[in-house]
Amino acid sequence: MLAGLAPLLAVWSYLVGLNPHDATVLAAHVEGLPRFEGEALAILASESRGQALGVHKGHHGRVRGCVFWRAAVDAGWLNLGTCEHHTPGDDQCERWGIRGSHGLAAAYSVRHLGACVPAEAVDVPYLSALVTVRRLRELERRYGLRLAEARARAWRVGVGG
Repeated sequence: MLAGLAPLLAVWSYLVGLNPHDATVLAAHVEGLPRFEGEALAILASESRGQALGVHKGHHGRVRGCVFWRAAVDAGWLNLGTCEHHTPGDDQCERWGIRGSHGLAAAYSVRHLGACVPAEAVDVPYLSALVTVRRLRELERRYGLRLAEARARAWRVGVGG
């Protein structure tokens, strides 16, 4: 049984060990969206200066994680009652705020990875990059934001901002 998992574990170990820049380049190509590579790298540079990190702290005017969490629950993006990872937890939902190398609102982002994914998943540079590329595609397709400048503005202030 474990022998069959060895290749999968090797690939996962490689992906988890990628630095944020390489993870971003790979995610854009794996998703078949190399046109978003430059935008995702610009977001990476702006949000974390290319560093791997968790919760973003010390930013003035940052929306608290609980605000994102409540909005995501209302939108049906978090599955309370069916997913143990989506309950508020000891921090009273603050972990659902801005985090990861690409400055993702975890509450809005984990849905791009699966139905029951914890906020901390976006701290993994490859998963952060994957969500970033998928969100850029969503901004383009769902909201009609065809220009990089329009997507960059929506990234900073929201689609309706």
